[in-house]
Amino acid sequence: METESTTAALVEAIEALRNHERIRQLLASYCSCLDEYDIAGVAACFSNKAVADYGAGRGGAVTGRDNIAARIASGQKVFRRTHHQIGQILIDLRGSKANTTSYQITWHELRDGTQELVCLRYLDQLEMTDGNWLISHRRVEASLVNGFEGTEWNWVKRQEPEKID
Repeated sequence: METESTTAALVEAIEALRNHERIRQLLASYCSCLDEYDIAGVAACFSNKAVADYGAGRGGAVTGRDNIAARIASGQKVFRRTHHQIGQILIDLRGSKANTTSYQITWHELRDGTQELVCLRYLDQLEMTDGNWLISHRRVEASLVNGFEGTEWNWVKRQEPEKID
């Protein structure tokens, strides 16, 4: 009996690790596809009915995979090059659903050579669909923006200390 329960626990733990890695690969694929201007690849990271909110200045909330792809294509076409670097990824796995917070440093070069830098976090809800993890809801929050003049952002909320010396 104990051997069966130990084996079951090990199988469950291995499957959780596999799902964590699949989620990391999904988020990395999104960044890679953005940097390559592979809009079909970016779209494939989202569920059909996904909602993505990149902030009011970047188009606000958009619903549906095709609409998200069109919004991203429009926003990304102004850049000659981009680089999206993932930092830490927090994953809260709950069966066939997961919540993630991933941190990004994103660099953009406009076609005129102007460079912009943004530090972001993606707050994602993911779901397992046909054996694949997909983003079903995304909210983007900024913590640092250099460039993007006049663009309105969702800002990372930060608590104030009780006392500032």
